[in-house]
Amino acid sequence: MKKLWQKDEKDSSKLVEDYCFSDGVALDNNLVNHDVYGSIAHTCALAKLKIITNLELEKLVKCLKEIIDLNKKGKFIVTGGDEDVHTKVEKYLTEKLGDLGKKIHTARSRNDQIAVDMRLYTKEELLNIAVLINKLTDTYLHFAEKYEFIPMPGYTHMQKAMPSSIGMWIGSFVESLMDDSKMLQTTYELNDQCPLGAGAAYGLSLPIDRELTAGLLGFSKVLNNSLYAILSRAKSHTVVMQSLVQVMLTLSRFAQDMLLFTTSEFNFFKVDSQLCTGSSIMPQKKNLDIMEFLRAKTHVVIGYEQMVNSISAGLPSGYNADFSETKGPLMKSIGIVKESLKVVDLLINSIKPNIEILSNSMTKELYATHAAYELVKKGIPFREAYVKIGTSLDELPQYNSQEILKMSTHTGGTGNLGLKKIQKDFSKQENYWLKEKKKYMSVINKLIA
Repeated sequence: MKKLWQKDEKDSSKLVEDYCFSDGVALDNNLVNHDVYGSIAHTCALAKLKIITNLELEKLVKCLKEIIDLNKKGKFIVTGGDEDVHTKVEKYLTEKLGDLGKKIHTARSRNDQIAVDMRLYTKEELLNIAVLINKLTDTYLHFAEKYEFIPMPGYTHMQKAMPSSIGMWIGSFVESLMDDSKMLQTTYELNDQCPLGAGAAYGLSLPIDRELTAGLLGFSKVLNNSLYAILSRAKSHTVVMQSLVQVMLTLSRFAQDMLLFTTSEFNFFKVDSQLCTGSSIMPQKKNLDIMEFLRAKTHVVIGYEQMVNSISAGLPSGYNADFSETKGPLMKSIGIVKESLKVVDLLINSIKPNIEILSNSMTKELYATHAAYELVKKGIPFREAYVKIGTSLDELPQYNSQEILKMSTHTGGTGNLGLKKIQKDFSKQENYWLKEKKKYMSVINKLIA
């Protein structure tokens, strides 16, 4: 296929094409709709400039909407000879509309095209990830409320430390995910800037209405400086991936805890056997492989983030083809995070605590600090109480676990986890994302209506 930049019939070397474009071509199939959205908005700006007539605008939009329908049916596939999604879309328009299709690239570069495609794609995927985070947060919250005062040992340095509870343990993941969601919100707002109209990086000699296209695409603002609009491509990917890493770190901690707490030595939780795999040699084995894969995939996402940072570090101002290598790590990371959130939600909905085992695990040494505080209440200095209890651990009584849990009434203690307040805060966060998703879908539906 003739390339958008090709000036004669002499084609480039197949080796060169494969080396430069083969990986990106497959990934561009994720961007078909987004390229069409950007093209519809751009045609509106061209009509305002009188580059095309209103009738030509209608023809172009109708043809662009056909691409969305074909893509939905799996009949619009970007392949090796296409070079990229932009070439595929423009070729379709030219084949259908002749010279009119050739007009659409006026006042546009593939540099600002891919920049806007990626920001639209990322915006959509951040909204999808936020929905999955909300779903998992809600699942965690219900689990924490259901088992709020079921005791379990708290550990420091991998040794039994103080009394804890399932409510405190799971509640920590609730609040961690809520922080991850706030980070994602900041990322979403940084991403919500439109680079379309920046051209190759240095603006255009045509007075393209960038505010018009930004509004039509639902962006909150125009990404002002034309050079930065193009340069920010890799940076915006990195910012998104930093947020994704935080989500994976939260899930990785849960994965590690589950792998530990479901061993036969701990046996704190029962897991549905459908979520486990087996051994090819040991008949008795039930392996929680999904959590091991999650733990490993966390490092994969961290590696992808570092890859994007490394690719973009030290590049000169202006567009550089190096940017194209950041698309894959971003898209793959998004896919991993979405699947990981689904897997953890599936798991937490299938586990049940072994309450008797948890109760038996609450051995006397867990209450040593509590016993020291009882002496403090009698006027003994803490350091003396600490030594007295520490040298007579065998004499500690067996306390009632739930009573001790409920005595920790300070904010965030086992007796005052504030789950109802957290539920209110979570509802506000959830409403923000639902509102943003509704707003985005409304803008896109209006654009293609």
